[in-house]
Amino acid sequence: MLEDLLKSALLATVEKYGVFEEDITVELEKPRDRSHGDLSTNLALMLGGRLEKNPRELAGDIAADIVLPKDVIDSVEIAGPGFINFRIAQEHRIELLLDVWNPDGALEQIKTGADKRINVEFISANPTGPLNVVSARAGAFGMCLVRLLEAVGYDSHAEYYVNDAGRQVKLLGRSLRSHYLQLMGQDCEFPEGGYQGRYLEIMAAELMEQDTTTIQKAAKAFDDESFQRVAPPKGNAEDWRKLDEEESVGCFSKYALMKILSWQRETCRRFGLRFDTWYFESELHETKRLGRALDRLKKFGSIFEEDGAVWFRSTDFGDEKDRVVVRADGMPTYFLADIAYHYHKFQRGFERAIDFWGPDHHGYIARMKGAMEALDISGDWLEVQILQQVTFLEDGKPINMSKRKGRFVTMDTLMEDVGADVAKYIFLTRKPNSHLDFDLDLVKEQSSENPVFYVKYAHARICSLMAKAEEAGMKTGEPSAKCLNQLTEAAEWNLVGELIRLPHVIISAARSREPHRLTGYAYEVSELYHKFYHQCKVLKIMDDQPEMAQSRLQLSLVTRHVLRVVLKLLGVDAPDVMEEKV
Repeated sequence: MLEDLLKSALLATVEKYGVFEEDITVELEKPRDRSHGDLSTNLALMLGGRLEKNPRELAGDIAADIVLPKDVIDSVEIAGPGFINFRIAQEHRIELLLDVWNPDGALEQIKTGADKRINVEFISANPTGPLNVVSARAGAFGMCLVRLLEAVGYDSHAEYYVNDAGRQVKLLGRSLRSHYLQLMGQDCEFPEGGYQGRYLEIMAAELMEQDTTTIQKAAKAFDDESFQRVAPPKGNAEDWRKLDEEESVGCFSKYALMKILSWQRETCRRFGLRFDTWYFESELHETKRLGRALDRLKKFGSIFEEDGAVWFRSTDFGDEKDRVVVRADGMPTYFLADIAYHYHKFQRGFERAIDFWGPDHHGYIARMKGAMEALDISGDWLEVQILQQVTFLEDGKPINMSKRKGRFVTMDTLMEDVGADVAKYIFLTRKPNSHLDFDLDLVKEQSSENPVFYVKYAHARICSLMAKAEEAGMKTGEPSAKCLNQLTEAAEWNLVGELIRLPHVIISAARSREPHRLTGYAYEVSELYHKFYHQCKVLKIMDDQPEMAQSRLQLSLVTRHVLRVVLKLLGVDAPDVMEEKV
């Protein structure tokens, strides 16, 4: 790749200053000002202080000494306080453009992950209610990262962790049972801290009308390899009601778990998410994995007993205090289950695990990483991405969701109001650890102000152009160097310069775990294409300048291909037709 060529040449050039590959990381980025060239490095700024040289003078020396093929790099220039800028030769730009178009070209060459297995766990909401908008943001990021990792050659594995073994599921069952008994006219004390959502009232009402056959039929429709352990209780609600309280609660818990997981799975499907594994916490308990993880921690001296409880020496790994893993009553904590779960990820052969956690889990990172190190697993094996909060705006003002009668509380209502594509795209416009303002008015506009519409319309505009050209009797043909080298306008070459960045953008987004680089890139490509479309006519010159029209059609074809690649990574549809114009 071009970046590799430039990095090697830069490293060879600075060796005379006693600087070697292991000493620095050479970064190449697009200059902020497009007129400054195609690629830029701050290498001289990084080395100036270390070498006690003026960065701009050092940049000039490097630019003068660097050896690059003239048919690849047209010029090397310095700018500002010490940036080194590179201009790609025109013919090589076209080679790079065709390499992006070629199915066996650049997008295959970036697959350097060697099929190494990476586990990406996201959403993992408690199975106690419908998925909310926080889960929607986690879903957008997690699924996009899975696709990005696959694009650069990793075997990425999407996973959903189901917390089905804790007290919350039992509380859910008690809550459903209480709702049902109340509907049956039976006096029943509602459990303290129980679930009172409208969805449980509806579930209880449905149970009054369901017989055993109906319940079994619903379970059969839900059953597949991932959910075989989610079996409904025998009989129906009337049968469960007559059992002793604990057994009755267990039946209602099983039913609620089945129903809510079926909702969550369908919501994920509608949002365009697919999970390779739904991993159930109950499996950890049934297979004695908690005990085996605890024994291993004891073996490495990371466990001690105090006040009747069992503790993990979390402070040895940078945590603020030690943590209980088994309570004095003998019950394991959620922390121990989490340790056992992640240890099993490692045992399943994943070379890295990436988790998406909410903003209230910052303090959990040190202890979990510490637990992995205590289990003799490399400290960087577990990678945690923190997702910040989302604020929904309407009329420019934040919405207090708790006072809006449930609007946007769930992922389903968000999709109903703005659509899955819009939600995913907007969620991915910012870094995961950045707060996001979601403007509900803006995303419903059919204008260039709406980034989702703007990008989708660029794709639809190209489809329309191709259809009109074909109707007029012009066949686009396969993009070729001979044809594309006829491009002359600045708007054309600006677009070419951005399109050839696609492999770099995918690699950098995957490595940095920052899918927002894709949305920013898609917008930039769309903006440049809209400018090209208005400034460089195609249909109007078909008769007088057929060769130029053909060149512009081929450039449009490559642009459409690039947009499709990016939108597919984002999980967003690329429409062929849209009504409004930009």
